[in-house]
Amino acid sequence: MRRILIVGAGQSGLQLGLCLLQHDYDITIMTARTASELASGRAVSVQLLTSDQLDLERAYGLDLWEGKAPPVRGSRLSGKGNFGNASYDWTGYYRRPAQSVDERVKMSVWLDLFEKMGGQVVIHPVTVSDLDYLVGMYDLTIIAAGQSGLAEMFSVTHDWRAQGMPEFRSAIAYVTAAEDDPYAEVQTGGWIPDVGHLVSLPSYSLNGPCRLLCISAPTVDGVEMASWPSRMRPQRQLELMLEGIKHLPELYEIYKDAELVDPKAVAMDPTRPLVRDPVAVLPSGGKVLGIGDTLITTGPGFAQNANNECRSADIYLKAILEHGDQPFDEDFMRATFARFEEFARPFYSDLVVLITTLPPHVLEVYETANTCQAVADRFVEGFNDPADMLSWLGDPEATRAFLAEVAGG
Repeated sequence: MRRILIVGAGQSGLQLGLCLLQHDYDITIMTARTASELASGRAVSVQLLTSDQLDLERAYGLDLWEGKAPPVRGSRLSGKGNFGNASYDWTGYYRRPAQSVDERVKMSVWLDLFEKMGGQVVIHPVTVSDLDYLVGMYDLTIIAAGQSGLAEMFSVTHDWRAQGMPEFRSAIAYVTAAEDDPYAEVQTGGWIPDVGHLVSLPSYSLNGPCRLLCISAPTVDGVEMASWPSRMRPQRQLELMLEGIKHLPELYEIYKDAELVDPKAVAMDPTRPLVRDPVAVLPSGGKVLGIGDTLITTGPGFAQNANNECRSADIYLKAILEHGDQPFDEDFMRATFARFEEFARPFYSDLVVLITTLPPHVLEVYETANTCQAVADRFVEGFNDPADMLSWLGDPEATRAFLAEVAGG
């Protein structure tokens, strides 16, 4: 039986571990917090999985919130054109609903399930020197430890700061759902001047269905949120967020009476969009493989990090199963990551530029979607299938051919 060590108990690490157990692998997960500590701690980050990724969980019986978490059926986009006039305001719908579950709920349940299924859990913070000792005891060691800490072992190969994209901070709060919310089943939001970009979506937290509010902003001078404390009293954070939402009167009327779903239902989540090399070499010469957001993080406004983590776990699972009894050498590690990177590339590369700069052909899409539901729906579905979005949005000729085709239909 092959022995695999996974360091970290987030979406990618736990999903991979739970799936490998069902194929009779000997799996150990090392993490700094117990399941009860995860459940009783502060919120972590935004977690939104679209339908193709939910299918990957479902295939292994991990979709434990089906029928409990409210569906996310689509996404509303609104904004202004080149001359400041309102030019688009529409809602596109996924082919099948997406889902958001508070990581405190999901990861605590999954960690308990992992132990019940026979996996070994070691509660201990892991250092590079620990890894240097442990790596020889396992056939493969995978680092699923998030965006900081052990992630820094892996050298940066693509940093969006070099192209002018700064780091981001996201203020997150799980709050009570509003009655008669016209956007109860869709993601909505908008730009809050001098504060950041608001995203609001239906979610599921410790006490059941709720609403997730997230304000993300670049950490640059002149943006108010950049001066917010990185850690503050939860109620104070919610107050600051609601104060910011006042600049969006329609949404403020909906969420002004929102309350935290529990006393710790907030987070301040830093994000640095980048790509790291998948292989880190330890002082002894041993090699470890990164996964998920340890290696690839995207801007929070694209809501792709959870999709990337889920997809990377499935790609690594298939690669491990296909590899059989062969050694997990560096060639295996790099080939496996290349498959993950292919899926994630559109939202850390070409699509980032297109959606943030709105060149004329993309603005045509946004404006056409005002009156053409097929355009709105295909655009939103692209967050589930990035390759498809890039195939028609990445080239102005392909974009205009699609718009002409839809108009003709």
